[in-house]
Amino acid sequence: KKINFAKIKNYLGYPVVIKPINEGSSLDVFICNNKLSLSSNLKKMKNYNEFLIEKFIPGREIQVAIMGNQKLGAIELRPKRKFYDYKAKYQTNAKTKHIIPVDLSKRNFKKVNEIALKAHKLLGCRGITRSDFKFYKNKFYLLELNTQPGMTNLSLVPEIAAHKGINFKSLINWMIKDASTKR
Repeated sequence: KKINFAKIKNYLGYPVVIKPINEGSSLDVFICNNKLSLSSNLKKMKNYNEFLIEKFIPGREIQVAIMGNQKLGAIELRPKRKFYDYKAKYQTNAKTKHIIPVDLSKRNFKKVNEIALKAHKLLGCRGITRSDFKFYKNKFYLLELNTQPGMTNLSLVPEIAAHKGINFKSLINWMIKDASTKR
């Protein structure tokens, strides 16, 4: 499909983010500061049937985990890279800082957890989800909700759960029991 660059500039402005709608781990996510960058990176999207072009939102990276209907908590990520991309997630030498507990007021902490739980319920999610937010100018922006968040030793949900007092084995056992529940 032909991209209308004038509409993108007028409606979203630059920078914009392009990303596949159903890929994980920030694969093929690009921040484009101008038409040339967008055009160049769109060529890399040819293997995807669908992708998003959205306004780039600066700010702090806050991730919130939900388990069933329970708010597990939040973690803040401070990548050394431009954003929390694949390398920042999976390469230990990327030195992304994981900050838990998150440095938010009690009110904002409660608010971001409530938004994540509300999104989880509104979308009819079950099990465990992780919602990715940007916190900018004292507002939370929900970027996406992950219905199959990672469960590696570098993944965020197990780290958030551990901070809540739920070890990895208990987390996995809960997931298995929850998946086998007749609904």
